Amino acid sequence: MTTEQAVDPSVAHLDRPRWSDARLAAMAEVAPVAMVVCDRERVVRFWNREASRLFGWTEAEVIGRELPCLRRGDVEAWWERPGDEGTPLAAQGVHKDGSRVDVTVMPAVVERDASGAAAGVMAVITAGRDGRGAGAAEQPAASEALRKSEERFRLVTLAVQEAIYDYDVVTGAVWRSDSFEKISGAPKELYADASWWREHIHPDDVNNTTHALEAAMSSGASAWTAEYRLRRASGDYAVLIDHGVIVRDASGALLRVVGAASDVTEQRRLEAQVRESMVQLKAAAEELELQNQRLESEIIERMRSEESLRAQNEAIRLMSAPVVQVWDHVLALPLIGTIDDVRASRITETLLNEIVRTQARFSIMDLTGIESVDLATTKHLLDMMRAVNLLGTRGVVSGISPQIAATMTELGAETQGFVTFGTLKDALRYTIGEATRAAAAAPRTASANGAAGRREGSPIRR
Repeated sequence: MTTEQAVDPSVAHLDRPRWSDARLAAMAEVAPVAMVVCDRERVVRFWNREASRLFGWTEAEVIGRELPCLRRGDVEAWWERPGDEGTPLAAQGVHKDGSRVDVTVMPAVVERDASGAAAGVMAVITAGRDGRGAGAAEQPAASEALRKSEERFRLVTLAVQEAIYDYDVVTGAVWRSDSFEKISGAPKELYADASWWREHIHPDDVNNTTHALEAAMSSGASAWTAEYRLRRASGDYAVLIDHGVIVRDASGALLRVVGAASDVTEQRRLEAQVRESMVQLKAAAEELELQNQRLESEIIERMRSEESLRAQNEAIRLMSAPVVQVWDHVLALPLIGTIDDVRASRITETLLNEIVRTQARFSIMDLTGIESVDLATTKHLLDMMRAVNLLGTRGVVSGISPQIAATMTELGAETQGFVTFGTLKDALRYTIGEATRAAAAAPRTASANGAAGRREGSPIRR
C-alpha cells in the first residue's frame, strides 16, 4: 500500500483547500448551521444554504464580495483574536430585508500562508436567543428548518459511497457516517474511538499509514491521504483510500481531522485480475511466438527434406529404368528388383520416349536382375514389349529364367513380336550385328532406288 502526505504551499489559495472537495462541500452545504468562508481580503468564498436562510442573501449575491450581513469590525475580529479561536463571538447581523439578526460566531482558521498567518477563516454562525430577534413565535419554524437541514445532512452521508469521518484529536473520539458500517461490517459503538481504527489496519500497512497521519499532523500540513487495508468484521480486508483535512486553531494546534474513506477493494481486485491476465496473455503470446518459430523451422526443414526426397526419387526413377544406348539405333534396358504397376508405367514411359528420341531399331530388355516374377510381373513385361513393337522397334528380351518362361507359357503369351536370348551378351551380339548390317545395306538400297528412278524417268526425257 502507498501513502502520500500533502504539505502547505508557499502561498495558500482558497480555491484549493481540502474543505472545498466535492464531498466535504456537500456536507457543508446541507449542514444545519450557517457556514461562511472568507479569504484574507475578507471576501466571501463559501456560503451555504443555511446562511441564505438566516440572512436572506443567496449564494450568487454574496460570493466574491465582502459580507453584507455583518459589520466589518465583527469580521476583523476573526483575524484579530487568533488566540481565542474556538471561543464564540457575539455579533449583530443584518438580514437582507433590513431586520436585525443576533448571532453567535465560531471562527476557525482553515488555511495559512508560508509565514503561518491566516489566509482563510471559516465561521460557523448560529442565530441568537431569538433567532432573528423576532421573538419566540418563530422558534417552531426555526426548529423545523434545523430538523430538515439535519435530515438533508444525514441523507447526503447515506447517498455518498465514501465513509465520512470526523476525528477529534483532543478527545480521541471519532464520528463516522453510516457508510462506514457497510464497509467495515462493525457496529458504530465499536469504532467510536481512534484506537479501533489503528488496531484493524493490516499489519503490513499500519506503520506506513499511522506514520503518514502523524507526520502530516506534526508538520503543519493541511491534508493527508493514504491507501491501506482495513480488517472487516468478517475477517477479510477492505482496501481503502483515505483523504483527510487537518483542522488547527490560530496557534497551529491540532483540533480535528475530517475526511472520507473510499472502498476500492473491488477496483483493486479487478486491477489485479487485469494484471494477471496481462501476464498470462504475454506468456501465451511468447509461447505462441516460440511455437510459430518452431513451426517455421519445421516447415523449412520439411521443404528441404521434400526437395531432397524429390531429388532422390528422381535418381531412383532414373535408376529404376536406366535406358542405355549401347550402339547406333540399339537401346538396352536392364531391369532390377520387382516390377509393379507404378514402376512398369514409369519404365514404359521412359523407354518409349528414348525410342522416339534415338530412332532406335532395337530395344533390349534384360531380365537377369528381376528378383521374382508372378503373373502380374510377366504381364507388365509383355505389355512393354507390345508397346515397343507398336513404334516399329524390334523388341529383344534377354535373361529369361525358367520361371519367367513357365509363367509366359501359362499366360499363353505370343512371342512372335520379339526375339529372346538367354544372356545379355547374346542379345547385344545379335542386335549390334543386325544394326550394322542394316546400316550397311541402307546406301545400296538408296542407290538402287535412285537408278530405278532414272530408268523410270527416261521415257519422260525422250
